[in-house]
Amino acid sequence: MNRKSNIKIRHLNVIKHIYKIQNLKKTSEVMSLTPAAISKTCIEFEKIIGKTLFSRTIHGLIPNEIAKRVVESSILIEKEIDRMIIDIDNIYNEKNYVNISFQSNSIISEMMKCILSIVSSKNVNFTVNYGSREHLFSSLLKGRTDIIFASAYNDIIDDRINYKYLIQDKCVIIDKDRAYSMKEIVRNWDSFQSKVWVLPIRGTAMRDRFDSILEYNGLKTPKNLIELNSIIGASSLIDNPETIGMSTISYLKSVKYKFEENKNIEDLSDITLNVGVYWRQDSKKLVSEVVDFFIHNMDLNK
Repeated sequence: MNRKSNIKIRHLNVIKHIYKIQNLKKTSEVMSLTPAAISKTCIEFEKIIGKTLFSRTIHGLIPNEIAKRVVESSILIEKEIDRMIIDIDNIYNEKNYVNISFQSNSIISEMMKCILSIVSSKNVNFTVNYGSREHLFSSLLKGRTDIIFASAYNDIIDDRINYKYLIQDKCVIIDKDRAYSMKEIVRNWDSFQSKVWVLPIRGTAMRDRFDSILEYNGLKTPKNLIELNSIIGASSLIDNPETIGMSTISYLKSVKYKFEENKNIEDLSDITLNVGVYWRQDSKKLVSEVVDFFIHNMDLNK
């Protein structure tokens, strides 16, 4: 039996209501169906997946972990259907959509200003997503996103992708008290390795650069590690005396990180990332026009 093809929206809808109400009669009243119809639909679904979802007791229908997983998925499916209907309506009404993904935090402010300007003056809507570099480029090549803003420490070579350099972003190592160059970290790795390191997840340009420097110098990775796929919460972790982490200088300035007096943090940076915009060569005309607007209107030299 092809389980996927036999699962219907009505099955998921009934399971979701039973999970919430945990009573056959009350579920039937809410859904305006007979108890027999509710019971039949639930049993049908259980036969399709080959698993029981509820314990039938005198107190009602008690859901198990499988039921919970089914309901979580049904909610996502329902939301995706809602999005599909909205997209269909927008396509019918000739509303243009551009999907943007970003991994570099240094351009967020200017990127958002440009998006607002385009939405205000043109018939264009945007979806903006944050993600790791590997995921972003995969989505770009598969056509799931239209434009990427990302950092890189080496060239992305793919004849299917256009690239425009925007700005350089410098990186430093920081803890609660001060900032360090990567050279200083390497020289004193024995004392730094045992700290709790707060780093971007693997697949980001900054993390890849950090790992490559350690590998080049024959050093082992940190013993204690917290990996983040977003800058949210990073500053509160670095405030702890036991932690140390890596950050772009642009982010430190945005959160008003207190630099050491009489020290220019730019001079400590010995890791530089190139931030650029990427889009497919076969992109639709609208995407190329939006990229052109970004390139000529993002003020990144403040």
